[in-house]
Amino acid sequence: MNPAVPEASLTALMHLLTEQALMSMGVPHPMMKEVPPANPVVARFYVDLLSVLKEKTEASRTDAESAQLDEILYQLRMRVMDLKPAADSPGVPKGQP
Repeated sequence: MNPAVPEASLTALMHLLTEQALMSMGVPHPMMKEVPPANPVVARFYVDLLSVLKEKTEASRTDAESAQLDEILYQLRMRVMDLKPAADSPGVPKGQP
């Protein structure tokens, strides 16, 4: 296996979705030169994907994977609550936070 590519695993999938959520929140990624603007709708989508992953893998995760996923979801939910929705985002009524 190429050392630059991690082994496919549940943990790798969790980290991939977490990176995407963070970038959607406007958090810079060390491999990127520019920080994309925050997109709360997309950020919430990735957090929701992690929630679905948690629900669908409930019986097959190790204790360590469960603890890691719980911590990731907690941290991301705390961050996403601080995001203001984009004014032109579909599904967000104007004037609503």
